Amino acid sequence: MNLLLVHAFTWVTVVLTGLIALILGFIIKSAIIYKQRKKILHLEDEMLGNHSRILELEQVIAELRKEKPGPQQDYDRPSSRKDQLRVS
Repeated sequence: MNLLLVHAFTWVTVVLTGLIALILGFIIKSAIIYKQRKKILHLEDEMLGNHSRILELEQVIAELRKEKPGPQQDYDRPSSRKDQLRVS
C-alpha cells in the first residue's frame, strides 16, 4: 500500500512538473515573440520613414533639375572620368 502511494505521488509530481514546464515555456516563448514583433514593427516604421525621406529628396533633385537650365549631372551613375579610376 505504501509503495503504491509513493509511486502515485512520483507519477503526479512528474506530470505536474511537466505541465508547469510546458506552461512556463509557452509564456517565455510568447514574451520573446511579442518583443520581436514589436522590434520588427519599429524597424518597418523606420524603413518607411527613410523611404519617404528618400522620395522627398529625389523630388527636390527633380525640381532643381527642371529649374536650372544647362547640362545636367546624372546623379544616378558614378562619373566615368578616367582620372577617378586611377589606382595609386
